[in-house]
Amino acid sequence: MSESRSANLTARMHHPDPRTTVRKITRRLLPIIFIAYVIAYVDRVNLGFAQLSMGEELGIKAAAYGLAASIFFIAYFIFEVPSNLLLSKFGARNWITRIMISWGLVTVLTGFVTSIEMLYATRFLLGIAEAGFFPGMIYFLTQWYRSSDRAKALGWLIFAQPIAFMVGGFFGGLILDNIHWFGLSSWQWVFILTGVPAVLMGIVVYVKLPDSPQKAKWLTPSESTWLTDAIDAEQGESTEGIKAQLAALKNPTVLHLSLIHLAFATGSYGFNLFLPLIIKQINPSYSATNIGFTAVIPYFFAAIGILLSARLFDRVRHKRLMVAASSMMAAAGLTGAALLKDNPALALVAICITACAVFSFLAPFWAIVTLRVSRTQAAVGVAVVNSIGNLGGFFGPYLVGQNSGGSNVISGLVAPIAAFVVAAVLIFFLKQAKGPSPAAERTKEIQESIR
Repeated sequence: MSESRSANLTARMHHPDPRTTVRKITRRLLPIIFIAYVIAYVDRVNLGFAQLSMGEELGIKAAAYGLAASIFFIAYFIFEVPSNLLLSKFGARNWITRIMISWGLVTVLTGFVTSIEMLYATRFLLGIAEAGFFPGMIYFLTQWYRSSDRAKALGWLIFAQPIAFMVGGFFGGLILDNIHWFGLSSWQWVFILTGVPAVLMGIVVYVKLPDSPQKAKWLTPSESTWLTDAIDAEQGESTEGIKAQLAALKNPTVLHLSLIHLAFATGSYGFNLFLPLIIKQINPSYSATNIGFTAVIPYFFAAIGILLSARLFDRVRHKRLMVAASSMMAAAGLTGAALLKDNPALALVAICITACAVFSFLAPFWAIVTLRVSRTQAAVGVAVVNSIGNLGGFFGPYLVGQNSGGSNVISGLVAPIAAFVVAAVLIFFLKQAKGPSPAAERTKEIQESIR
């Protein structure tokens, strides 16, 4: 008997405490993933704040801004699946490091554009650079967390999004009003000062993020063996063949989930990327700093919504209804913001409801995705759902911009409102998951054996 096989058998005989193991993984991995994703979203949405100053300097109108914000997602869509295939080939640490360093450099480069055409080009490059980051992180988490623990882990990943909007709003406004170093405009510094952290964090990821439980030196042999066995029993043995992974492209469930994400993302990006301009229209006298500080408020409530929805997901019996209700609440909140545009206080309340609903949708939805897509198809399946869904990042801002009637952003909100309703309807038509699978039963047996 080989030494490695003997070590594995010995590890299996000494069952670790699952809760202690999960807490150790969470403590080691989630802070890195959380910070990396905060930086990712700051670099994705910083255009919304830069536009408050850049628009005047470069003569960019709402429609052109909408296209600039949208074109990122065309590149993201094209390169998402190839990027995730390369991640599964080269490992999460190497590939996510590449993603972060390249998008950080492109973000800095965006600070030196001098025309709308150059802005279109850098936004497209940013989409290429960042493609695969979010689905790669989700795929990565499926290698570390059982389904019973995954919703909370995904909740912390999604939690980074409103925090990114809060950070972007807080610092974006301050930079626009106060930083004009070395003869550069304040909007240029928005891109430079948000791009550099991505490069630095990419180095941290390379040093600190292990590819798998087997490569984590801070897990004991029994802990890594138990976790690998539990995930293999639950999801099936990992299959790295490209042919098996590409079968996800024909999976009806994957395509249905993609359409749900497409509709919802059309609404959420139409709302999120135009929020600074929405606030400016509701409060025309606000400075960039005031707009940034005001934008923090909705995302504070969004952060609370994420944490609550992630905790409630495992306790709710009708999980689809929970997700659909979030989408309908987002539509209702955004409708209220449009109707109450002449009352800034009430409009802000409606915006807070919208933000809370938008982000409450995400963790439960992605938990459903990871439960419905087999491990064999996970790398491609998750990427397909995310890439097709992120086309909503093109349609949302584009439709808002095209229907804004010049600078009247509020009039363009009908598109994201309708998209939220469509997403809720599609969720109702998602087939209910069947009873426990043999894999789930094997997982239950493993869990019971170590109690």
